[in-house]
Amino acid sequence: MSRIEAIKALLARSPQDVFLHYSLGMELASAGESAAATDSFRRCIELDVQYLPAYVEAGKTLRSAGEFAGAREIFSAGLELAKAKGESHTADYIRGQLEGLGEA
Repeated sequence: MSRIEAIKALLARSPQDVFLHYSLGMELASAGESAAATDSFRRCIELDVQYLPAYVEAGKTLRSAGEFAGAREIFSAGLELAKAKGESHTADYIRGQLEGLGEA
């Protein structure tokens, strides 16, 4: 059983588990399955709007897939969340990602 299959099996038992959705997104992104990975990261955000790592990884996945407008949108939302949470290191990182897309 692959890691993706194993995580999906765990999600079948715990469909509201934010970290499992995040883990699935990471595995899918590593496997080059950008659309499915983005869906997993977006599901994390639906379940927990405060889960900052999902914004970062969704933005990176969208950028890698060439979906720059989507990446800007999710990075911008993540930047606002990072600022609101006082996560200055993450805010700086996201700001750098946005600058790489041509927007600060």
